[in-house]
Amino acid sequence: MESYREASVIFNKKIKDDIYFCKIKTKLNAKAGQFFMLRCDSFRNSPLLSRPFGVCDQDDESMSFLYQVKGVGTKILSDLKEGSKVKILGPLGNGFEIKKGKKAAIVAGGIGIAPLLYLAKSLDSKADFYAGFSDEEYFTDYFKDYVNSTTVTIDKKDKIFITEKIDTEKYDVIYACGPNQMLKTLAHKNKNSEIQISMEAHMACGIGACLGCTVENVHGDFIRVCKDGPVFDSKEIF
Repeated sequence: MESYREASVIFNKKIKDDIYFCKIKTKLNAKAGQFFMLRCDSFRNSPLLSRPFGVCDQDDESMSFLYQVKGVGTKILSDLKEGSKVKILGPLGNGFEIKKGKKAAIVAGGIGIAPLLYLAKSLDSKADFYAGFSDEEYFTDYFKDYVNSTTVTIDKKDKIFITEKIDTEKYDVIYACGPNQMLKTLAHKNKNSEIQISMEAHMACGIGACLGCTVENVHGDFIRVCKDGPVFDSKEIF
């Protein structure tokens, strides 16, 4: 099994309120949709466990993550400065299956936008991009050179969810990441498109050993988001 490797922080900047964009120096490579477990020395006492982050973007010399500060672990990470050391384990999980020559849409819900930038860059043709947020838009400007069109909704302002803006019949394949309810709505709304969903779950180990991130599939079986996913065919889950 791969072990944790050390990497240094290139930058760790606040995008808005509790949203941060972190870039680290590493030559590790991942597929769109895969993730890494990340920790720093401050995790020795509390919190004990590493935190999972989907790859937001990467090149030959670096990798970036977009994350939301929600607890002790991510608060510690938000305080990291240029040159700070972190330890990463990965790449882990199964990423998106890139479908060539297909009309595609990318759908993001809130912080679910994080793993979709590198996906947009990985497609062979530009997709239509849809992004929904609860109170304020962020990070969508990073997509403008890699997508065909951008549609954004703000729940509190527009009184409409992003799923209501998508005509699923227009697309051969839809790639989505966001709250489970958004993913479920997309799956039930769709009749013809293939929908690949990246699911979020609390993780402890990231390698499928602890069973802390299991979800139930349509057959009543429990599957591991970290090992069997995090990307699934929506028909498998909903």
